[in-house]
Amino acid sequence: MLKIRVEGLPKEIDRFLEHFQNYYRVLQRSKPYQNRNNEYVRVYVEIGHDEPSNQQRNS
Repeated sequence: MLKIRVEGLPKEIDRFLEHFQNYYRVLQRSKPYQNRNNEYVRVYVEIGHDEPSNQQRNS
């Protein structure tokens, strides 16, 4: 398992993680946490090390 911090605008993070899930198994995703002094947020994601099946990738 890996833990990753993703930082950006909320819509950018949603779009990124939507595509990211086609290649990695997301075990858990945190709520967005607002950064100080700017509009960016951060989300913490836990991923599994095995890839999804081809069927999951193409859906």
